[in-house]
Amino acid sequence: MLATAAHGHLMGEQKGSLNFNNGGAFLVLSVPVSAFVGVDDDGDGRWSVEEFDQHTNAIKKQIYERVQLRDDLNVATPLQGLLLSLVHLDHNSTVPANQLMILGRFAVNEDVSSPSLYINLQGRGVNEKIITITATRGAHSQKMNFSITANSHTVGFNMDWTDTKLQ
Repeated sequence: MLATAAHGHLMGEQKGSLNFNNGGAFLVLSVPVSAFVGVDDDGDGRWSVEEFDQHTNAIKKQIYERVQLRDDLNVATPLQGLLLSLVHLDHNSTVPANQLMILGRFAVNEDVSSPSLYINLQGRGVNEKIITITATRGAHSQKMNFSITANSHTVGFNMDWTDTKLQ
């Protein structure tokens, strides 16, 4: 796991991408700190490096439970290679961060034709209620908005793996 400050902006707040390639679905996701339960000691909706370090295991557990790629039978595929980074928008790691960057990979079984993505990490702030993900596979793309009431979406583009073998 990586726990460093993100100085470049890989992804905008509450945005993400899911890229199907090379037998996997690669996830980049920026989520609000306020989405996490029991890991903000001072209740300010931000994490200091110390708070983040102290609660890393609990944060990871919540990510594994609340970010999932599910197969046709609604069975979750484990998120692998989880990397986490606090996002300091002002490039100053001494100022607590309000966003967490999540990177990981789901192994994609070629038998799965209609995977669904489940994300339940919406924050408490007014501008933190919707997470927008763009899924891509080759030339196909799909935009999905995740909210408390719509936290799962089927990836709707053609997942027929025989039409173009991933390299």
